[in-house]
Amino acid sequence: MDEPLILDRYRPLAHLGDGGHASVVLAFDTKMARRVAIKRLVLPKGNARRGSPGLAEARTAAMLNHPAIVTVHEWEPAEDGALIVMEHVDGASLADILDELDGPLDLDETAAVVDAVADALAFAHANGVLHLDLKPANVLVDRRGLVKVADFGISALTGIDRSGRARGGTPGYMPPEQIRGERVDGRADEWAFAALVYELLTGVVPFDADTPERSLVRIEHGRVEPPSAIARGLPPGIDLVLERALAPDPADRYPDVTAFAGALLDHLGDPQAGRESLAEIVEGITAEEDGVWKTPGVWDKLVTRSGWLARGGAAIACAWVGWTGAAPIAGAGGGAAVGGLCGIAAAIAPALGLALGLMAACVGVGASFGPVAGITVGVIAAAWWFGAGRRWPGAGYAPVLTAPLAAVRAGAAAPLVLGFFAGPGPAALGGAAAGAVTALFSTLSANAPSPASLPLGFLAEPWRTIDPTRLAQVDPRLVVALAASWSAAALAASLGAGRGTRFGALAGSAVGLALMGAALYAAAPTTLSACAVDLGIAGGVALVAAALGAPPRGSQHDA
Repeated sequence: MDEPLILDRYRPLAHLGDGGHASVVLAFDTKMARRVAIKRLVLPKGNARRGSPGLAEARTAAMLNHPAIVTVHEWEPAEDGALIVMEHVDGASLADILDELDGPLDLDETAAVVDAVADALAFAHANGVLHLDLKPANVLVDRRGLVKVADFGISALTGIDRSGRARGGTPGYMPPEQIRGERVDGRADEWAFAALVYELLTGVVPFDADTPERSLVRIEHGRVEPPSAIARGLPPGIDLVLERALAPDPADRYPDVTAFAGALLDHLGDPQAGRESLAEIVEGITAEEDGVWKTPGVWDKLVTRSGWLARGGAAIACAWVGWTGAAPIAGAGGGAAVGGLCGIAAAIAPALGLALGLMAACVGVGASFGPVAGITVGVIAAAWWFGAGRRWPGAGYAPVLTAPLAAVRAGAAAPLVLGFFAGPGPAALGGAAAGAVTALFSTLSANAPSPASLPLGFLAEPWRTIDPTRLAQVDPRLVVALAASWSAAALAASLGAGRGTRFGALAGSAVGLALMGAALYAAAPTTLSACAVDLGIAGGVALVAAALGAPPRGSQHDA
């Protein structure tokens, strides 16, 4: 299911089902590293507009915070409806459980459901929210046997007008006043709750019909059969409780769901035992799904640790730059101390660590090649930090990180990796700087394997590797070619990765590799052949990155 991110954040993992006016997708939240369920509602025209009364009312209703209510994380209007991002309940609905059992629940299991649903409805009613579509499909049970009610607020979009008159719902679970479009209150949910309990105890929907109108006829002209007459062994007291809660006239019902549940629970079993039994049933249902759903990739799983990983990488890079810069003056011990200081600063504040590392590098250049060289590099480094490093640390670190990569012939992978994780603007800027620095250092190094790499000794003693007398041999065309092509490669990789899919990332990287190869060939055919190993390693890195997981970002993060 290699699809673009939903809302530039949620990676689709599996299609969970369709029903009525909605479809549900299991997705992975790339920001919070958690699974969520996303419901896409197709709504009446006008109800999906941002700021519409229906959407505002639904959002308010959905944000109820209660242990027995499915948590809604986000509501967003869509082109033809709304997207509801909610917690993923790792379990099954009561509809699934009834199908699995092919019969009713026992008294303990029913008690567990009644106890939780009554608490959820009472909390919602106390906050002025009605459900108006309570049914087995909207009551979920997780693997621990805990019961949660879903889809609060949906009726505000699909079936209830501003006067409080409801038209939505599901036949068989709608009280007569809701079917007739009359004013409704908490007793409408009580009636639906009673119909739900009747089904749990008997396996029969008391007023089932294919249309609301036919269901209304059955309610008004028929008498519900006592549950104990259908399911032998039920306490007779349950009959009277359900008969009252299913009364056609709201005035004849219990005053609220709490009173109804209290009367009913006196005749049911042990809720705790029921939760344990439900957990076993759910485990059997969900075991069939384990291993079928797609799992998030490595990058998605690391999203909650991405900040620490980025700071760790920045600390290592700055420690290396600080050490190499200070060593020519302070020796190995002093260089290690300066490197440690730069590394600690980068771990705390990456932009500050980059500034200190660049300062140390400028000092090292001045000590090794003279004050003019040190001042020149210092001016360039300051301009780079103020222009890019301070605002986009990821791009700011690109030339610093590319140098050690180039020493192991992986420098050409830098723009592709940068594009995989960064937005188009920062990626293009960082790619240009990385290409220019690599071309310059490669020419100044006597034993560089290729124009896109550096000698391995550069990692340990960069200033001894560089020969300033070779400055006259620097080919401006090569510097421009690497800077421009690496910038374009990073941009292409970023645009491809912006879709949030493996295919997009691979396509962007392929275009990037082609651009780098074309630029090297344009500079000189022999230059391209000399860099074949570098480009091959870069392609391998791109393949591995995509194989480990899709890019953990969407277009909204590409600023």
